[in-house]
Amino acid sequence: MKTRKRPGQTLIEVTMATMIAAITTTAVFSVVLSSYVSDSKADKRDAASMLLKRAQDTLKSYVSALPGDANYVPVSAGGCVGCWSADSSGGWALAAGTHDISSLMNGGNNPVLNPTGAACSGGSSICGLKYTVTDNNCGFGTGANACKRVAFSLVYTD
Repeated sequence: MKTRKRPGQTLIEVTMATMIAAITTTAVFSVVLSSYVSDSKADKRDAASMLLKRAQDTLKSYVSALPGDANYVPVSAGGCVGCWSADSSGGWALAAGTHDISSLMNGGNNPVLNPTGAACSGGSSICGLKYTVTDNNCGFGTGANACKRVAFSLVYTD
């Protein structure tokens, strides 16, 4: 009996072609996913940098102000001279201690750093922004006249 040659592929050829296609597809999607994740993290770093820059600029306005002149001292909505409305402590913006300004991350203000829109607070493990002011006597005295050192602490989801 004579065997006929059938046109088509063998099972091994089909299996090998499927495996090669699966490996190629996995490699392509892996590159696409990792670029998306790194782009998202870069966006968050940029948003965090802009938020910290905004806080630094606001605090600079308190440093350059003349303490006794009402024309140069920022006044919050509540009428507190030298208070920052974003600061939940309610005191002078550059008073020694820790100040919670997490309200800058609340609502739709920062959809990148706070995508859920949930209220941020300094005690939250999800998001928060605080700054700590320490007084340093650099020859100008202590208290309101002291040199100030400010350290920021920013927490956001990765």
